[in-house]
Amino acid sequence: MINKQRFLWKLHRLARQLEEQLDSFRNLWLGAQSNTRMCPACRALIDRGAKVCPLCGVKLRYKAGGLGKLLQNIVPNFMPLSFVLLTVNFAFFLLIFAAERDLSAQDLGRLVWGVNSPTLARWGADVGMLVEAGQWWRLVSAIFIHIGIIHLAFNSYALIFIGPLLEESLGKERFFLLYIVTGAFGFVVSNWYYDPRLATAGASGAIFGLIAAAIVFSRRWSAWGSMLGQQLVHWAIYGFGYGLVIGANNAAHFGGFVAGAAFAFLLPNPNRAEDSAVGQLLWKISFWLCVGLVAISLFFAVVGR
Repeated sequence: MINKQRFLWKLHRLARQLEEQLDSFRNLWLGAQSNTRMCPACRALIDRGAKVCPLCGVKLRYKAGGLGKLLQNIVPNFMPLSFVLLTVNFAFFLLIFAAERDLSAQDLGRLVWGVNSPTLARWGADVGMLVEAGQWWRLVSAIFIHIGIIHLAFNSYALIFIGPLLEESLGKERFFLLYIVTGAFGFVVSNWYYDPRLATAGASGAIFGLIAAAIVFSRRWSAWGSMLGQQLVHWAIYGFGYGLVIGANNAAHFGGFVAGAAFAFLLPNPNRAEDSAVGQLLWKISFWLCVGLVAISLFFAVVGR
């Protein structure tokens, strides 16, 4: 009798927990459907798509809606473009691994340490002599190619940490240009420094570009705070030091870092400077041109094998 009562009590508790969980998800979904948001300055309810508060005039940051808002509630650091970049990196890595695997014992090595240099070159990695021969698209496609799961994991962790912060502060247009420009410039420096026959790839140059930009922003914009800047300086030092130990492409890291710092010095504070209509249009045009450049580069990387 006692065991039966205990069983019924546990069953009732489980049913109550499931009901509470369903209510929680239901509330998250209803919240994602809301067309309003709260102004962080005057606390007024305004339209979710507004870029400037109509009551107090403060400039508003990006606010996700629908599925994006639901994901932000479940995954606090979710930002759409940062996770798109992360997804493309993983998808391209899996594509290369699936295409090159031969069901042998060497597959584990390919998964951990990546494919060999000729294979990387076939898939669109950066090779200085090929870039000089006219295959410019390798400077972009190589950003999305990684040499082994460990390489991908390190870059993914850094992108998840710093990407959403920069994307929220800068907006997707500026963030995407920062990521691609610094990554490509890193390979330009790498091709100048290393043997032109070397095949190299990875988002490390872009990651160092993001770190450098965030360090500069933490110095220029008090809202970012000095503690974040100090932490990122340590990240940069450790990254360069680790690159020396394992023989990573520190030339690309340095190039991306310099490009990121320059980008941050030239960019006005988006929280204080309101873009003109022409300025907003130029940023959007630059963004879509950059998207097209990435799509063309990845297309050449796959088709040109």
